[in-house]
Amino acid sequence: MSKLLRRKYLFIVILSGICSLTAIFGQEVPEDTGNESTDSKRVFSGKKNTIERAPIEWYKIISAERDTTYLDTTLSIKKHYKFNYLRKDNFELQHFVNTGRPYLELAKQSFHFDPLPHFGAKTRHIGYWEKQDINYYQTPTPLTDLFYRSAFEQGQHLDAFITTNTSPNINLSIAYKGERSLGKFRNQLTSTKSFRGTLSYQHPSQKYVANLHFTDQRILNEENGGLTDVSIAQFAGGDPEFDDRGTLNVNFENAENMLDGKRFYIDHQYRIRVKDSVSSNQFAVGHIFTREIKEFTFDQSQATIDFFGQAQNPNSFRDKRELTSFSNSVYVELNNNYLGKLKAFIKHSDFNYGYNSVFIRREADRFGNTVISPRIDGEIISFGGNYSNTYKGFKLKGELESSISGEFNNQKLKGTAGYKINDIWNFDFSYELTSEAPGFNYQLHQSNYTEYNWATDFENQVNNTFSVRLKGKRLVDLSLDYSILSNYLFFDRRAVEVPSTSIITTEPETTFVSTPNQLNDPLQILKIKAGNTLRFRKFSLDNTLMIQSVSGQETAAYNVPSLVTRNSLFFSSDVFKKAMYLQTGFTFKYYSKYNADGYDPLLSEFYVQNEAEFGGVPFLDFFLNAKVRQTRIFFKLENFQNIFETNDEFLTVGHPTRDFIVRFGLVWNFFL
Repeated sequence: MSKLLRRKYLFIVILSGICSLTAIFGQEVPEDTGNESTDSKRVFSGKKNTIERAPIEWYKIISAERDTTYLDTTLSIKKHYKFNYLRKDNFELQHFVNTGRPYLELAKQSFHFDPLPHFGAKTRHIGYWEKQDINYYQTPTPLTDLFYRSAFEQGQHLDAFITTNTSPNINLSIAYKGERSLGKFRNQLTSTKSFRGTLSYQHPSQKYVANLHFTDQRILNEENGGLTDVSIAQFAGGDPEFDDRGTLNVNFENAENMLDGKRFYIDHQYRIRVKDSVSSNQFAVGHIFTREIKEFTFDQSQATIDFFGQAQNPNSFRDKRELTSFSNSVYVELNNNYLGKLKAFIKHSDFNYGYNSVFIRREADRFGNTVISPRIDGEIISFGGNYSNTYKGFKLKGELESSISGEFNNQKLKGTAGYKINDIWNFDFSYELTSEAPGFNYQLHQSNYTEYNWATDFENQVNNTFSVRLKGKRLVDLSLDYSILSNYLFFDRRAVEVPSTSIITTEPETTFVSTPNQLNDPLQILKIKAGNTLRFRKFSLDNTLMIQSVSGQETAAYNVPSLVTRNSLFFSSDVFKKAMYLQTGFTFKYYSKYNADGYDPLLSEFYVQNEAEFGGVPFLDFFLNAKVRQTRIFFKLENFQNIFETNDEFLTVGHPTRDFIVRFGLVWNFFL
């Protein structure tokens, strides 16, 4: 780093520190702010009068399961953690060097359960809006939410949302998420375009209710395969000549992959009996329809055989797979004030996954195939139900879904029992059993690269999980999960020979390609997670700790760090005569060394590697956040530990960690 840049960053740090100290020592201390801003009254003062508007609790957010919360415009450390590409706490993840790219899983993440196998391309789906992620709204006045965040070189991130009730019974919402970030390294552009639209309707009699949405999403990433062996040594050496990351060579500069998805969804019900002052029962019949099309493509202008192995076509090509699915579900729902809420359904799903060609091999592959068929299609009929009830502090909840006929046999059973000890303490215990067919990309894959063609017959992956959670308000949030995982599915690496590129010898060279695999022995996985916040006047220390242990695997395939911790020390206060609420401090994150999974851009999946360890280094951020009315402003010096020295750490094979950078953005709510 040049002296000029160091002075520039040092000036920014000193200026931020002065602003923080001014806020700390130059303001009066209120009695108790709770370390977060509050605005439930929403009163706006003027010179002549005071205008009181609708309470914030009237701006309702309704989930796909029809659970209702309300808009939260406060500023807290939890909001700081959610100010990222995913807009949710990413404690169990670690981002790649550019925004909008894959996240390394510090704890394995699972998909939502579905009777159909999952599409695959898991690293792209982490930022994909599934049907369970879409919310619906009810607002007394139009509401706008604007999310902006700076990106890396020639790009920005904007998520714009507006919702309004055109009448007391009809709500419309439209949202668009767009991001473009060039990145610091070569061929690393990310581009996200995501449209979401919802409509909610409730008949004045409350007998007919409907929620529907439409999504159109495209997540595109240029891919470079990571740094070359020579560039890895140059980066790790910390030579200032390579502070400009664009001077480092990458494995290829001519590829990109893209996940494209469109979905229409409607959940509507007719309430034969509605709860009122006379009746405590509600009985309804409903119907859910889903139609979704997903496509994943990998484009490359010229094959890179020394990275992916032999190719059928050495020139420009496109690997493309698609999934078209339809789902119809009919359900009945009974809701009683004393007996609780019971729902039973039967579902029919139709699917068609695959490619438009047949792949024929000269010799049988490791799965015994010489012909790779192009399609997997069929239908599944499943049934299920769920139940929930709360009575005198006791909470019961159950879920069941099982296939009864069709191509695949997926099952889910979950039960939760909880007790609210008092206004502070809550205790929950749950058991979950899932049996899921391998994802479509595990079952069938075709590619221009010969070694990336397979058709498999793996067993269902079965997971038994016992969970305990103890939550004390403002004291501790402790959870323990013990899982027995059978038939674990993963991608590992296999050595293959490719023609030599050397002018000295014609001997074949060796490269490594990804291939699907499954463990026969069950794994025992223990995960303990604890969090709490310590407060002293206006200072707070927020802590989250996760401990993980995996046993039962002779060859390591389920790799996670044994320790992950995040600690934030910060100051919170109203400033400028309560015109602004300020929060400033440091966040420290650390995870222990482990064999972090590598990334395969052709599959958009992680693969198991046991040759190199990564982690064991701290990540330090300085932040200064502020709230003015309904606007939250975020300013961060990210990876602050690299401000005075060149970064030489790697996230995983060939992919460095993020350099020091200044990030800023805001979340702005408009109420009309």
